[in-house]
Amino acid sequence: MTKVNLKDGLMINAVLTAVTGLGLALFAELSGEYLIPGAPIWLIATLGIALVLFAIDVALISRWKAQSRALVGFVFIADLLWVIGVPALLMAMPSAFTALGIVASLAITAVVACFALIEWQGLKMIAATRTI
Repeated sequence: MTKVNLKDGLMINAVLTAVTGLGLALFAELSGEYLIPGAPIWLIATLGIALVLFAIDVALISRWKAQSRALVGFVFIADLLWVIGVPALLMAMPSAFTALGIVASLAITAVVACFALIEWQGLKMIAATRTI
């Protein structure tokens, strides 16, 4: 089994988040049609842009501040909120999503949960090195 270190995990998170965000921003109308029919296109595009901005932040943290407990903690909390929020949204508004939208949302959430685990392990390692 391959173990991903915090810096690499953050960078992979940044890349996949940027790709997802760009897809939503550039293809908001198509995404809405196939994933969340009836959702305002501007809302989907805004989510995409927010994900791209988050990805840039995560990439910068990965590159220069991967040992910052506060910054890695920020990314961990953001990912944890995603992991809790998306299933809650799906349960609160199941009829708003297509079957493809539900599957895609849960698949992305599973990947984000993996990143949150990597970040949690990284935070524990940062704490351990500071107490030595």
